[in-house]
Amino acid sequence: MVGHWPTGVQHKWIMRVMEMNSSLDDGVSHQGRPKKSSPDVVVDAILSGIRSGRLVPGQRLVEADLTHSLQISRGPIREALKRLAAEGIVTLNQNRGAYVRSLTREDVSDLLKVVEVVTGLVARLSAETMKKNKPLCGAFRQVSETLLSFEALGDTHAFMEARRAFWDVLIAACGNIELMRIMPLMQIHLLRLQFQTHLTAEDRRKQFQEYRAMIEAVLGNNPRRAERVTRIHIRRTRISISRLPSEAFSVGERGRD
Repeated sequence: MVGHWPTGVQHKWIMRVMEMNSSLDDGVSHQGRPKKSSPDVVVDAILSGIRSGRLVPGQRLVEADLTHSLQISRGPIREALKRLAAEGIVTLNQNRGAYVRSLTREDVSDLLKVVEVVTGLVARLSAETMKKNKPLCGAFRQVSETLLSFEALGDTHAFMEARRAFWDVLIAACGNIELMRIMPLMQIHLLRLQFQTHLTAEDRRKQFQEYRAMIEAVLGNNPRRAERVTRIHIRRTRISISRLPSEAFSVGERGRD
């Protein structure tokens, strides 16, 4: 079927996805491909900084600092910033320079309405394919157990990594290349960085309750329920964030000035 992987390819794709989303190297791939271009190195460095939490929403990206730390001239740095701006990861302001994108209330609503539909489909397709592939099932069980182990540990960088690994495997397990291409992964990561600390204890309790329901439905090969509980999870997240005070969005709203 068009848009789906041949039998046996998903497990390799999981490894590829998780490698792509891990901390990036110095510009030379592990497969021995040629060294990346200077703009690519800058893009990778900024994305790696966002993933690790060293760069956070609203943080200014100073060209002189990037030039010094990466030993790359300003031309490729500006090209990289324009590329990231086009992808919705960086905000460029004519008077104030470049910033890691910070989401406004409207941004969050728009993003999560899309994510609700896409992740619901991901969960449904994954529930359909999981029982046919034992390696996939084993990988999903492993990342699910790791994710749930953080319920009592609070919000840490390790928790965000575990959550990203959970979604990486779930997306890869759905067996649809096009879904991987359209999933706004970095925008979702920016959203988590910006709002995770604003979650209440009740929000966190519901969050893990929903994770368990999603995991149970996917491993139980129940596509309809997997889609429904996943969409409920994203919808509740959207509603919870929409109720946050203006201070949670202030950086993003200033970035639009």
